Amino acid sequence: MKSISKLLTTMAAAVAVLVCFAASAQACDDGGAAQVFKPWGDNHSYVLAPDGGFEAGGAGWSLSGGASAVAGNESFFLNGAGDGRSLSLPAGSSAVSPPICMSLDTPIFRLMARNTGDPRAALQVEATYKLLGLVRTKTVSTVQAGASWAPGQQMSTVLTLSTVVGTLIPSAIQIRITPVGGGGRWQVDDLYIDPFARR
Repeated sequence: MKSISKLLTTMAAAVAVLVCFAASAQACDDGGAAQVFKPWGDNHSYVLAPDGGFEAGGAGWSLSGGASAVAGNESFFLNGAGDGRSLSLPAGSSAVSPPICMSLDTPIFRLMARNTGDPRAALQVEATYKLLGLVRTKTVSTVQAGASWAPGQQMSTVLTLSTVVGTLIPSAIQIRITPVGGGGRWQVDDLYIDPFARR
């Protein structure tokens, strides 16, 4: 009887987690997704993150240490020909995105970047999220770039925590971008999320 009771409890927990996953996936908006990185051989379809083009001055973003929206768009105008702003990230600065919907369907994001300073400098990209009542931070990737605008690599926001069904994903994350290494002069633009990556 104990083994049957334990099995039923485990199955109930699994169903609850799957329901949470389904609710999370349904809550993520994938309207207007487009193959914006296709010129670089990436056929995934992406949607712009909240003020991911910084045309609203970084609305909803938490900017510190001199990070600010500045004149000058990335040179490929992925989001639109009328865009004219990007995010400046000097040494010692940091930028944290608004909450971004997260589900098993949305583990990939990309951004445009350039560094007109020391080529040895890099950008550290982290995901901050709340899971099981605790705030956690995971380093997602390190980006390097030259003086010309170019897309960063695909970065995965799959945050691995073991559960009864494998991987538990928080309903929302915040992306934190921080220059590392002195001498970098970074600009970032057009942060995109792939809502179809696991379909």
